[in-house]
Amino acid sequence: MKLLFFIALAVLVEYAGAQCIDPSDPTYANMTFCNSTSCSGSCNSDNGCSCSSDSLLTCVPTPGINCTNSKVPCCPDGLFHNITQSCCSTYPSCDPECATDEVCNSLGECECNISPYRNLTLKNFQPTVKCESDIIIVTVMQCELQALGLDYSTVHLRNSSNDQCTFSYPDSINGQKGMSVQALTVSNWCGNTVTGDDSNVYISNTVYIGILDKPIITTNNISFNFTCGYKRTMQTSLKLPGNITQQTVYLSGANGTGSYPVTMAAYKNPSFTEPYENNEDVTVGSIIYVGIFVTGADGSQYVVRVESCVASPTDNRSDVNAFYLIKDGCVQGTVPTLVLDNSKALEASFSISAFQFQNQAYVNLFCDVRLCDKTTETCSGCGGAKSSKTASNEVKIGLALGGNLDFVDSAGKHTAASWALLAGIQLAIVFIKFF
Repeated sequence: MKLLFFIALAVLVEYAGAQCIDPSDPTYANMTFCNSTSCSGSCNSDNGCSCSSDSLLTCVPTPGINCTNSKVPCCPDGLFHNITQSCCSTYPSCDPECATDEVCNSLGECECNISPYRNLTLKNFQPTVKCESDIIIVTVMQCELQALGLDYSTVHLRNSSNDQCTFSYPDSINGQKGMSVQALTVSNWCGNTVTGDDSNVYISNTVYIGILDKPIITTNNISFNFTCGYKRTMQTSLKLPGNITQQTVYLSGANGTGSYPVTMAAYKNPSFTEPYENNEDVTVGSIIYVGIFVTGADGSQYVVRVESCVASPTDNRSDVNAFYLIKDGCVQGTVPTLVLDNSKALEASFSISAFQFQNQAYVNLFCDVRLCDKTTETCSGCGGAKSSKTASNEVKIGLALGGNLDFVDSAGKHTAASWALLAGIQLAIVFIKFF
């Protein structure tokens, strides 16, 4: 049986531009290289490198000879196998390179350098929270957690019953290795709670992290809350709890490229921050503000254009009593209608004076909307032929008008959910960040 030559190092040396040793260098004259005349050896992943004439004699892989990419040590004591160059070098090497708070060990693996975190406590633990329009990203640093006795692979949000809530992925901040988890900015998603005041909408959740599975336990499971605040806008107001009157469909970009969500909703105020809820009774004669917006499209190329809007007493836009509010971008004047914004940005809006079809409880609004490529066509104004570069799509909402419908404001009501929480420490960390 061939002799395995294992390397034991008391101190790990950080990789700093590892270079292959040179067989012609007199410094290594006492070493036997694999392809030398005296050895004529071979290297394999099971037994490392040995000479043909003496299977018990360990030789050194000549630079360029494939030794192994496995954990089998192929180099003599004091030298390290360079994975990328298949040779022995004076320093360990890792591919890809390690993070700034890691070291490359003798087996070519990155591992945490715990020494900078010797005095780290939970009081110093500082996750990062990034508030974006559609997602919230929470990142914890892997080596910090390891120093605290915590397992970064256990990171999850409040509702751990959904795979999406427990999915985390490697990330990097300032060259350090982290682990991130994402929360959609949607009410009740993975346990999100959404609240609001006159100016802002707040989305909150909790991150849970378990302990490392090791013989000596020095900490408990931990959790911390985070909150992102968003200024009330046409878009963010729709994140509030409640059965809000809205619909989302998808639009194509120029020549059918891309797919972008377009949403239409009805609002009570000209600032578009108080949306109507389904079956909420609307008073005849009051002003209804209709907002339409697209997300994900390039605002330097596209604007939203409302081509037409039809009002109907039924779910059929071709109903005998249906009529146009807007046609070819032009107000028709059947009922008081005012176009506020159209073909200027990725948002469009108009207002109408609420009316009621005789003996009908609902008014349904059907709008044909498209993305207009402002770099190649004229998008503003009314009338004119519709461009063939982008196709329109219908988006629809329904409003209850003039009846004596019961209305319950669910926006202020929350049902307390029962969570199977990790028994541990609730950190006094509450992140409130504004987008």
